[in-house]
This record gives sequence, structure tokens and C-alpha cells, in this order.
Amino acid sequence: MSVVLMTTSRQGDTRSNRLVPVAAQATFKEFWVPAAEALGLQWVPLFETGVPVERSDLPDVIRELEALRAWCVSSESLRETILERLARLIDELNKINSSDDDVEIFIG
Repeated sequence: MSVVLMTTSRQGDTRSNRLVPVAAQATFKEFWVPAAEALGLQWVPLFETGVPVERSDLPDVIRELEALRAWCVSSESLRETILERLARLIDELNKINSSDDDVEIFIG
């Protein structure tokens, strides 16, 4: 199993459909969840089982991911394990947030 960002067009335009890998399930559970819990994050732990994300929630989700990224930078063991995927996830969510695409967003 793995955690992914999945977007699906509400209009049937498959060009807006995306599947972006976030983490292997074991990696997410071992590194992401404890870090998110240490920071008191609300959204990130939900990604383990999967959660739909409304466009209006994207700023909050992105803020949490940026907090997680800042925390991981200070931890050498986490730096290499999740920073690259975390940066890609933040980038993808920022693109969605600034686009006009009408997509359903799911992370899990």
C-alpha cells in the first residue's frame, strides 16, 4: 500500500487527472505520522487512511505540510527520507490551489 495524491476532473477532462506518489505505507507510518503528531497536525495523519480534500481546505493542508517540511529539515534522519516527496506534494497542491481546474482531491 502507499499514500498518493489523486486528482480527478469533475468535468471528465482526463488531462486534469493526476496520481502523485507521496510515500510507501510503511514509510508514512514510520516517519510522517510521528512527525505530524509531534507537531499537532490535523490533516497529515488523515492521509494514512485517506481523506478527500476540498479546495477551500488546501491552504490549511499546505500550511501543515510546510510546517512538517520545516521540522524535517532539522532532523537528519527524516531529511532524506521524506523531504523530496514532501516538496513535490506541496508543489502539486499549490498548483491545484492556483489553477482553475475543477478537480476532486484525495490524499491517502
